[in-house]
Amino acid sequence: MRKKPLVDSNQYGYATGRIRALEAQLMDISRLNRLIEARSPEDIARVLQDSGYLAADTPEVLERETAELYKLAGEIMVNQEFVEALLVFNDCHNLKAIEKYLAAWWPRLAENPEDEYEIDPLAKKDSRADFAAPALPESNGTASFSAVASLMVRPSRVDPERLFQAIRDRAPELVPAWLYQGAIEAAQAVRSRYDIAEIDQVLDRLAYAEALQRAKALGNPFFLDYLFLRTDLTNLGSLLRSRLLKADQRVFSQSLLPAGRLSHETLLDFFPAESEWIAEKLTNGPYQDLAPFFTSPGQRGMLAAFGKACDHLILDHLKKAQYILRGPEVPLAYLLARLLEIKNVRIAQTLLRNKLPSAQIRELARDSLAARR
Repeated sequence: MRKKPLVDSNQYGYATGRIRALEAQLMDISRLNRLIEARSPEDIARVLQDSGYLAADTPEVLERETAELYKLAGEIMVNQEFVEALLVFNDCHNLKAIEKYLAAWWPRLAENPEDEYEIDPLAKKDSRADFAAPALPESNGTASFSAVASLMVRPSRVDPERLFQAIRDRAPELVPAWLYQGAIEAAQAVRSRYDIAEIDQVLDRLAYAEALQRAKALGNPFFLDYLFLRTDLTNLGSLLRSRLLKADQRVFSQSLLPAGRLSHETLLDFFPAESEWIAEKLTNGPYQDLAPFFTSPGQRGMLAAFGKACDHLILDHLKKAQYILRGPEVPLAYLLARLLEIKNVRIAQTLLRNKLPSAQIRELARDSLAARR
């Protein structure tokens, strides 16, 4: 008997129809220009209202819109595993903030102790559900969630306050095993080398490894290619930054996420290579738009411009959903495009708050999905 596919596009007829109706609310080039030219919070609120944002004139509008997006996805996505894979990144973001706060109470490990615990997160292929790990270091019982509450992002698969309690009180039963054991890896790494950046590196690798594992289980090429794209772009960003800062190759290799379409071997070959050779290799592949960044000398704003170019490559991938008749690709593309749009709004708000000219806002602002079509 033929096995039924995990993801059946025919089950997404209603979701596709509902999203097609909502796509008109995504910012087109006209509304995007109005956002860039906005000279007051009221101007931005009017653009948001025209783009279907609820309570567009309140400070919490972007947080509310994000929550509504995930609520919508929860209602119409037949395979909730797609949403859960994306929320992995929010869980890991929250865990980073919690561990950085609690690290103040963690004693440093002795120099080269015999039982020093180290693990390469890239070598882990499972979800860590059956992985035996040492206990988290003890934290001060008086540590309060209120100290990090403002840093939490929602929605998340694990309630942030519950996650805080699990890490502070060493209560693994409160959270998924993969998340708790990731916390142990990050804690042991930062205690061994006493560098708070270790928390970011370990948990970034964990987030991508976990999301990619879930995407591979779903078997949807559009979603898997999206995650591979994000992984490659992040690794190329680390390569560019490391070369600009003349960092050690070992440091660069430790910053790498699980491999996407670009293997670790390829990226490590790029590191010591001539700029022209790297640009030539990128020009002959899907990342040709990024090639000029590796031949230009370190210029002011280069990394910001690189980030903008990366977001545009992601939008170009999301554009492919417009050719899908029905399937999870359509609501996924809408959700991800709206999240990038929210990122654009935050950029405009921040630059406006700092009273920067609209020309500078335009340099940093991303296109919208509608503007790239």
